[in-house]
Amino acid sequence: MSNVLPMETRVRIASALVEGTSVRAVERQTGVAKSTILRFAVELGEGCARLHNRLVQGLCEPDIELDEQWSFIAKKDKRVTEKDPAEFGDVFTFSAFARRSKLVISFAVGKRDQVTTDAFLADLRARVLVVPQITSDGLAVYIPAVDASFRGCADYAQVIKQYGYSKSPDHKYEPARDAHFIRKTAVFGAPDPKRMSTSGVERYHLTARHINGRKRRLALSFSKTQRSHRAAVALSVCAYNLTRIHASLRVSPAMAAGLVQELWSVEDLIRAALAEPVAAPPVPQALTLPAQTGPVRQLPGGKGWLRLVSGGSAPSAPSAPQPPPVAPAAAPQEPEPPPSEPPQGPGPRRMVQLSLFGDKSRDTE
Repeated sequence: MSNVLPMETRVRIASALVEGTSVRAVERQTGVAKSTILRFAVELGEGCARLHNRLVQGLCEPDIELDEQWSFIAKKDKRVTEKDPAEFGDVFTFSAFARRSKLVISFAVGKRDQVTTDAFLADLRARVLVVPQITSDGLAVYIPAVDASFRGCADYAQVIKQYGYSKSPDHKYEPARDAHFIRKTAVFGAPDPKRMSTSGVERYHLTARHINGRKRRLALSFSKTQRSHRAAVALSVCAYNLTRIHASLRVSPAMAAGLVQELWSVEDLIRAALAEPVAAPPVPQALTLPAQTGPVRQLPGGKGWLRLVSGGSAPSAPSAPQPPPVAPAAAPQEPEPPPSEPPQGPGPRRMVQLSLFGDKSRDTE
């Protein structure tokens, strides 16, 4: 397949795909058959997965955010029948996002269950070299997965968003929020409350919906097979990490993480992905602590570290009650002199004849 299409045409197809263009639209723009575009997209996406597997490892990222993004294959869960393949229905993309470099460290595509989450966290553990602070949403399957993969060598917290209920049309796509919308909870270790956040990975998922047209809502560009969906996700991740400049960094996320020295073009990505051989996944390495300001001692058996962490300020001792302030004494006032003449009383009231019936008095007749 890669020997049939010239490089210029492949660059045009890949550039359109990473801008969220559907396969039918790419067919109309380039004149290449739909079947040829689909085969090239799967080949390129699987090559990007191999490239990401080799390139993104040995990272020293202190803050990692986890989140999952919904999509579907062929049809949504409520329309899936018993005769449909197991891959049909809702599918989620799990992403591990580095807050400092904006790099997508790890990703996994599958159901929102324990099996996919365990594989996702195991892959993340094999790509980092320092003890990270991990923050995720309130999904329950994260807790055993983080425990099994990091075994105490991580500070893990959950940021849970409390959504309310509202029938207002303004909340059709975003549920109503109550007064206490965000709740932060420490699960493992001693995570810093000031660093507990999932806003970075949520913002990346918004970008991913624009890069990958298969994730777009209320559209016809959804995936029809799981293989094509996995390939499209891998292509979008590599395009984000290697070929796009992040506005807040002025470099690509891969450059900020020290993985590459310069910004890649789409042609560079195509050549590297198609030439990337199949390799074994990275092996987990021993983790080290980031720079610590206090004493640190490693526990035996690789069970973590004993650290001196800040517990906040203790409440001050109660102080004795203060007496109420005393009002200043008023200066004595001199008595007023007596009046020279006694006050005059009111005079007698003047008599007025009332006319009760509106007629004249008999005395005037």
